[in-house]
Amino acid sequence: MRRMPWRGRGPLVSEVSHGRVHIERGRPSTIVDSDRVALVAQFSVGPLQPKSLSEYLKRLDAAGYATVVISTCESAEPLEFPAGIPQDTMIIRRPNLGYDFGSWTTALGCFPELRDAGTVLLTNDSLLGPFAEIDHLLEWAAAPGPDIRGLTASFQFAHHIQSFFLSFRGGILADQPWRDFFNAVRVEPGKDDVVMSYEIGVSRLAFAECYSSEVWVTGPELGVPYGNPTVDGWKNLIESGVPFLKRTIMTHPSTEAEAAEAAQYIRRRFGTDVNEW
Repeated sequence: MRRMPWRGRGPLVSEVSHGRVHIERGRPSTIVDSDRVALVAQFSVGPLQPKSLSEYLKRLDAAGYATVVISTCESAEPLEFPAGIPQDTMIIRRPNLGYDFGSWTTALGCFPELRDAGTVLLTNDSLLGPFAEIDHLLEWAAAPGPDIRGLTASFQFAHHIQSFFLSFRGGILADQPWRDFFNAVRVEPGKDDVVMSYEIGVSRLAFAECYSSEVWVTGPELGVPYGNPTVDGWKNLIESGVPFLKRTIMTHPSTEAEAAEAAQYIRRRFGTDVNEW
């Protein structure tokens, strides 16, 4: 029997979510036959959603991606988007269990047809922006080539593709190794456990099963060989053509100095106030 190193310690997300998932907006017919699908994991305490999520969904929609927001919002009220969202965006609500991988596995479990799509983009709402066009990134994510693409690779803990933007191409999510992987996602004690079991697990499984991969830019290329590329290398990441900023830079007390610098940089480069995003 093949060993599954990603197997977690808590209950399966599929088990604890049974009967607690519902569609808040949209129709399955708009996503199940799409060649490009973006599954966007979302979390917030309240229903009001920021400009960043609205703009990201609009850019994805314009690039031909059917968009699905999988929300673990703690409020029972419907999500609100003052900046609007695409007409066909689907919203799925589920319990706040299993972090982003729990959201993605829920969507794939509810709509298994998505596994066969030409491009399935697993992403989330952890970024501020996009402050500029991202067509080049979205076309690259879907272009012929490697089986898996990601925006950044990190050497923290172990070399791996970071999971805030993961593109699976050619219907490989329908392959048994990836079915087993996502079906085995469990409720983990904390974020570090999720990183070890699932974020790093994606890269380990890809290597073990001989799936090819590619990243837009690596941590060493951003000048942070052993740090978190999205936090420690935020400015070089933007310079590389990724017009986003990790939200925690603006919100975490430990990055107060970086937040002030980032706000000035984004205003100067993009002519926008990051606090509006």
